[in-house]
Amino acid sequence: MRRHGFTLIEIMVVIGIILLLASVLLVSFSGVFSKSKEAQTKATIETLKSGVEGFQSRWGIPPPANLQELGVLVNYPVLADPNQQNIGIEALVLALRSKREQGPYMDAPLMQDDERRTNLDIDTIIEEAGAPEYLDLEEGSAPDLFEIIDAWGNPLVYIDSKTLMQGSFQYDVTLADGTTTKINATEAQDALRHPVTGQFPTSYVIWSFGEDGINDYGRGDDVTSWPKYEEE
Repeated sequence: MRRHGFTLIEIMVVIGIILLLASVLLVSFSGVFSKSKEAQTKATIETLKSGVEGFQSRWGIPPPANLQELGVLVNYPVLADPNQQNIGIEALVLALRSKREQGPYMDAPLMQDDERRTNLDIDTIIEEAGAPEYLDLEEGSAPDLFEIIDAWGNPLVYIDSKTLMQGSFQYDVTLADGTTTKINATEAQDALRHPVTGQFPTSYVIWSFGEDGINDYGRGDDVTSWPKYEEE
């Protein structure tokens, strides 16, 4: 009896089918991973929201999104961010870290998690007399201006309603790949107002740029601390 092997065409067809199935599985799994990262980011935002609400319950207002107003509020000395980048989330983390007046409000595991806490722009507070003592931070803590990042490695954005309504800020956010993107007050106001009521979402907003790493001010694939608006 003669033995018949596969022809070249048959082998190519089989390989094509395998590649097609692999591509379908890859797309399916990437969608699952994307949803998982979105859920992780949402959980991080919810943890921060809990800290903000604790701070707001004590002080009557959410943490200011800039260091100068934070210093005035809690009687800190004059604080300054040397590069004026990403001051929103950095100011929030600093406020939640302080042990003053029933603090800290920062979730301890979140602050100790190197996968969610970072200092991408490598900056610290300019403060002559010793920031940890004045700020009443945790023992052995450095006055670094930490950011909390999303599951894609980019810093979350935080703005309190007073800062948002004043509309006088513009700063750069340093991303995981080393590039920067601007947060502009006018653009933030336009995007964050409800398309029907014209109101801002809450007394503060926190959002992630989402999987694409592009700032949509809470639209598109951004992950937000408030119920997302329907796309217009």
